[in-house]
Amino acid sequence: MRIPVLCYHRIEAPPSGAETDLNFVTPNRFAEHMDMLAASGCTGVTIGDIARWQRGEIALPARSVALTFDDAYASVATHALPVLQQHGWPLTVYVVSSQVGGTNAWDVGAPRASLLDAHALRSLIAKGHEVGSHSRHHVRIRGLDDQTATDELRGSRQDLEALLGAQVDSFALPYGSHDARTGRQLHAAGYRTACTLKRWANGRHGNPLRLGRMSVGGSLATWLLQLKLLKLMLTPARR
Repeated sequence: MRIPVLCYHRIEAPPSGAETDLNFVTPNRFAEHMDMLAASGCTGVTIGDIARWQRGEIALPARSVALTFDDAYASVATHALPVLQQHGWPLTVYVVSSQVGGTNAWDVGAPRASLLDAHALRSLIAKGHEVGSHSRHHVRIRGLDDQTATDELRGSRQDLEALLGAQVDSFALPYGSHDARTGRQLHAAGYRTACTLKRWANGRHGNPLRLGRMSVGGSLATWLLQLKLLKLMLTPARR
């Protein structure tokens, strides 16, 4: 069994001039994606569920799929969450800890948008969803010295745990950037799971600090997403 993880960002219509920005998925297209997943017999799980399954602590349905949302845009709550609630699906959202309630200030040249504030994040946790870290400043982890990596990794986890009053043990690598040292740095910072942007599904004996994910963005047709998911489920999982 292999479990795909999908990575979304902004669930909103792109403003004029940003039509090709792959961070955007319109609310209607997202709803189509969810309808397709439900019709295909898929079941929503969290990243934490995948980790527990890999450790042999729980069983998961054969067609499990995890949905993640990087950067914690406010549109996750306004547009994605109502659709997910209709289908009974959980989500995992990854937060840039220095910008809680702020904007995507790191994204030079991209349209500005509001990010989820602490109250909204606490509400997600209370509803059974997961909140993870996306670093302190949305920087590439690859090549960072240990001191800077500690600040971005452990520092962001501590920021979020203090703010939310909840355990944070999952990380999503900004831009998918990592190198041979990153797994050790993540472990030292206290994380139990970490998501890359490597396009593979996750097997029972995979590395929980190097989970594969597929980016979903732009005008990706629902039929094409279904085809890509099927390919992931049939491709041998990476360790």
